[in-house]
Amino acid sequence: MRILLTGAAGQVGRRLLSELQQAGYSVRALVRQNSPDLTPADELVIENLTAQSDFSTLLANMDVLVHLADGFNAYEHLPQDLENRQAAKRLQTTKSLTKAATKAGVRIIYLSTIKTMCGTYADHILSEATPPRPQSLYGQLKLDAEQAILTAAQHYNSKAVILRFPVVFGLETGSMEQLARLLESPLPLPFKGLEKRRSLISSHCLIEAIMTIIEQPKAESGTYLVHEGSFSITDIARLIRQGLGRPERLFKLPSPLWHALEKLPLLGPRVQRFTRSLELDDQHFRQTYNWQPSPPLPATFLKWAKGLKKLI
Repeated sequence: MRILLTGAAGQVGRRLLSELQQAGYSVRALVRQNSPDLTPADELVIENLTAQSDFSTLLANMDVLVHLADGFNAYEHLPQDLENRQAAKRLQTTKSLTKAATKAGVRIIYLSTIKTMCGTYADHILSEATPPRPQSLYGQLKLDAEQAILTAAQHYNSKAVILRFPVVFGLETGSMEQLARLLESPLPLPFKGLEKRRSLISSHCLIEAIMTIIEQPKAESGTYLVHEGSFSITDIARLIRQGLGRPERLFKLPSPLWHALEKLPLLGPRVQRFTRSLELDDQHFRQTYNWQPSPPLPATFLKWAKGLKKLI
């Protein structure tokens, strides 16, 4: 099987490229610039994609497109209805690439985000049946890309799988790693009593899910939610400090104070990541692809937390 991987130099892309190589797949890796520590691909293409790129050459002889490099992350904190010319150009590039892929019969795997469905929290458990309600330009761009991909795949009778997933841990610069740097401090922190649950997924588990899709080309197309499990913020803080070898040292803030912090204009959305829930139900993906994360989340998370000593 021959695979075109965009964003091969990114944090997820690098690890996926290595997994694909080890599994014996032929990979054409697309990067914006070469890097000496990049895992060697069968073919390396250095190009900054635009809507005018030569997609027919890029997709020639490929069976699967794994699209990681849409460039939408830059717009994560911008308003959902903001008009941005650069964002529009990036969206058009993804639409042009994926339309060319479906037209050529190349199966698409697109990494989206749970932010197509909500903002920093959701009052109920999310599933594929939940109507999408993006709260940022990032989420809206991802949703627009999803819809364009599925429409093109249906029109050309091709296959496309879209993955929506929550916060990823196991990256060098992710939000969970930032939280871990805060928890590395010996100071007491106000994370006790925060029992709202947040779904998580490790970078290893996310790559495992992508590999599962690649290995099952006849499975059903569509949009899927995927996660590894969920923890409360209190449990996350305890496990991180346990992994780092730190005393727990958590204390409880009065609920009215948290509620007041939630209402602050700039700080509020960040506070809501600690005080509100964001849980996923991914049974549709697990049943369709006969997939289970291995090992389960508690073991994966604690192993990651213990490894933080080398990074912090």
